[in-house]
Amino acid sequence: MSPFAVPTTSPSLCLTDVADYRQLFDLSLDLFCIADLDGHFKRVNPSWTRVLGWSEAELLSRPVESFMHPEDRERTLAARATLARGTPVRGLENRYLCRDGSYRWLSWQSSLAPGSSLVYAVARDITERRQLEHERLVVSKLESTGILAAGIAHDFNNLLSRLLLNLEALRYSGPISPAQASQLGEARQAIQAAGALTRQLIAFAEGGAPSRRIHDVCPLLRDSLETSLRGSDLVAESVIAPDLWEVDADEDQLRQVIRGLVLNAREASHPGATVRLRADNHTLAAATETGQPAGDYLRIRIEDDGVGIPAESLPKIFDPYFSTKQRGTQKGMGLGLTICRTIVRKHGGAIAVESLVGHGTVVTVDLPAQRPAPAAP
Repeated sequence: MSPFAVPTTSPSLCLTDVADYRQLFDLSLDLFCIADLDGHFKRVNPSWTRVLGWSEAELLSRPVESFMHPEDRERTLAARATLARGTPVRGLENRYLCRDGSYRWLSWQSSLAPGSSLVYAVARDITERRQLEHERLVVSKLESTGILAAGIAHDFNNLLSRLLLNLEALRYSGPISPAQASQLGEARQAIQAAGALTRQLIAFAEGGAPSRRIHDVCPLLRDSLETSLRGSDLVAESVIAPDLWEVDADEDQLRQVIRGLVLNAREASHPGATVRLRADNHTLAAATETGQPAGDYLRIRIEDDGVGIPAESLPKIFDPYFSTKQRGTQKGMGLGLTICRTIVRKHGGAIAVESLVGHGTVVTVDLPAQRPAPAAP
């Protein structure tokens, strides 16, 4: 059977019908394909190239399995066995490899052509839907974890305060040796570090219940960039629009977000590299697919040319305790980006990450902005 034969017994089917099918095949926004049971594409429509980036020749020259995510391969092959028995497959979801190394989620409807070994299939890109479902699950977990974390953090902070008071009392209770003074100093630093961790937990749990006021954030942005890179050999570069709109934000929380993002860029950068901060005004004409409302925003971008983040890790980077960094003396537990996103969302904003391994990362933060009132005539 020809890869474009239409399985039918109707004598009324003519060449114009076949041409119509071909046109529908080529124009569909969904991913149409014809494949054989041996696992090779026989024909694909242009949407495959649009969604995955591979050319038609590349798709036809490789086994279908080579495009599947390894974790999805077994159940996809099981679905093919179901097709071989003549049973249509509906609603199979799996991930297909893009030319840039990332994966897209596809939802399949497919059936075997009667009296042939050809499979007619259509797939729909559901990547955004899967990401939204994942985000909803993460948010649900964050809410339950946050209630527990907030209670523990407040109680733990009270205990730390008492420890610090007793430590200070011990320090001034009488003469102490230099060695004892050093030990007390180390203990004090450890308690202060633990206090900083509890504040992070509170921010993670509550988003810090922002205490907002209208801000000209230019000084804050420059200071956060320079402070976070101090002591390194990295170059700080800031490009800030001169007419930057103001934002209704909690200054301490916004500073925490910017410093956290710059520190991430610092850890990912090569020696002597540049970390860039850009800030400008941005108007979103329509709501995005991720639910960000239309409106005026202050857009802040933190850019580095460092190691980058693998494509398969990008969907997980805002998950609690997920980190692409190895643990060490300067590495945290993977709450940094989670806290940043919590704070940004509490302010009605959005945060997104773009990255390419070996080329660096760009983190974009959008915060609702206040345009200046028009000058009086």
